[in-house]
Amino acid sequence: MMNQLAERMRVAALSMSPEHLIDKFLDWLDELRGAMALAEIDGLVRNEARTKVLFD
Repeated sequence: MMNQLAERMRVAALSMSPEHLIDKFLDWLDELRGAMALAEIDGLVRNEARTKVLFD
């Protein structure tokens, strides 16, 4: 995920103004934060399912 963000920034840096690049970077950070949150939620759901199986 971080490698993808770095690659997208590298490509964008070649064609964007610094102001636009900063705006895109902040957008990408929001995307990354959202993806990390979804992965965390998914992990919690899996752990909950495992716990339920073990104790049922």
